[in-house]
Amino acid sequence: MTHQHAVTVVAAPLETVERALQDVAHWPRFLLGVEQVAKVSHGRYTFVVRDRSSVREVDVAVVAHPGEHRVGWHALAGPRFDGEIRLAAVAGGRTRVSLSRTADPAGFLASLADLARMGHDDTAALDLQRLEAVLTGPTES
Repeated sequence: MTHQHAVTVVAAPLETVERALQDVAHWPRFLLGVEQVAKVSHGRYTFVVRDRSSVREVDVAVVAHPGEHRVGWHALAGPRFDGEIRLAAVAGGRTRVSLSRTADPAGFLASLADLARMGHDDTAALDLQRLEAVLTGPTES
């Protein structure tokens, strides 16, 4: 099992960050390992997830909690694939972003590889760097 947590402050207002997170189909732009997202129904998605050398489809429920400025997701079946993003406004029009991710490897060999790299994976921190780049980079036309 890989559990990661990272926190950063991005140079974007809370409303901008929340708006960006509403479009789950764009999450592969910042969530490492998530290669594709397809909407299945309201709040339900299929994520194409790459874990080292394997690729799998994960049916995921995504739930936004706008009043609490957070969004969470969890796998509906199979190995655990859960996460949560919490937001808080910071002075100067910035936003504190907290990301927690938990993923269980799919299969025996993936479990061994996960054990071998335990404590050496900083994917959550990289996810937040990528999110900030998406938020502060050039806008799409």
